[in-house]
Amino acid sequence: MPDDTNGQGTKADGKTQSQLDRAERYRERFRRTQAIAAQKSRFGAAGGKPSDDAAAGMVADFLARGGLVTVCPPAEATLNDAEDRHKKSG
Repeated sequence: MPDDTNGQGTKADGKTQSQLDRAERYRERFRRTQAIAAQKSRFGAAGGKPSDDAAAGMVADFLARGGLVTVCPPAEATLNDAEDRHKKSG
């Protein structure tokens, strides 16, 4: 596949790589803005912010199922591990 640069760091259409990178960043920002707007729309359609009673019920249900977060370790465990490593190194 032939290279589409003219040998001077610019694309054949006259745009430099930094201009292309900047354009991609703008496109990414636009995509993120659209995603946030869609999330906000879904949030509103779902009823918005739950009442205090509904939130308390959700927390109670979570705790009744064991209340464990399995995606990442608890912050206390991570902090204790860091403190242990610091004590060993010092």
